[in-house]
Formats: sequence, C-alpha cells, structure tokens
Amino acid sequence: MFNDLMHKIVDFLERVISVLLVVMATLGIVDLVVEMYDAVTKTGFLTPEAIVKVLDSVLIVFVVLELFNIALAYLQRRDVIGTVMEAGLVAVVRKLVIFETSGDAAYVLMKGAALALLIVAVGVTWYLLRRSGVSERRAQTD
Repeated sequence: MFNDLMHKIVDFLERVISVLLVVMATLGIVDLVVEMYDAVTKTGFLTPEAIVKVLDSVLIVFVVLELFNIALAYLQRRDVIGTVMEAGLVAVVRKLVIFETSGDAAYVLMKGAALALLIVAVGVTWYLLRRSGVSERRAQTD
C-alpha cells in the first residue's frame, strides 16, 4: 500500500514537472519574440550582439524542450540515456554559441579549455552510446 502511494505521488510529480516545462518553453518562446521585436525596433535590423542574444534564447528553449522530452520518456517508462545526451549536447552547443572572449585572457583560455574538454566528453559519450546501440533502441521506440 505504501509502495503504491509512493508510485502515485512520483507519477503525479512527473506530470506536474512536464506541465511546468511546457509552460517554461511557452514563456521562453514569448520572450524570444519580444527580444527579437525589441532588437529590430531599436536599430531597424539585428546587430551581431542581438543575434547572439536571440540565439541564446532559442537554444535555452531547445534545452527546455529536451528536458520535456526527458520527462516524457520517464512518464512512458522508456530509457532516457539518449534523451539526456541530446539535452546535454544542446546545452554544450548553447555555451559554444554564446562563448564570450572579452575579459582576462587567462580566464578566457581556461573557460575555452573547459568548454573544449566538455565538447570532447559529450562527443565521446555520444559515440560510445551509438556504438553500443543505446541510441538506436531509443530512436526505435519514439
């Protein structure tokens, strides 16, 4: 009985989190439209800085959508390893796109090296998952 109650509570919380992620994605899209409108009305066109800011917002929405995919996989009791890797890949790409090169040179170099190491780690993990067949199993269940 206690076990059943705990399963129902966890299932309810998973559903609540899924709904909240949809709300976050929707608000992120609204924010993206407002950012683009503000950027265009200020200068009449998108400046490089505005493009980077808009791309950052787009990629954040994609990260939230990938998190929603993870929540859906949990609700459907599927393997989430491939979905988690996709979310990690989108997050790493976001960091790469918005990489700031201003500031102390040593700090920028350290940040760049850490980002490069992270990209290699995600790439190797993705490769190993594909090679092991985990990603293919997930793609077939979608």
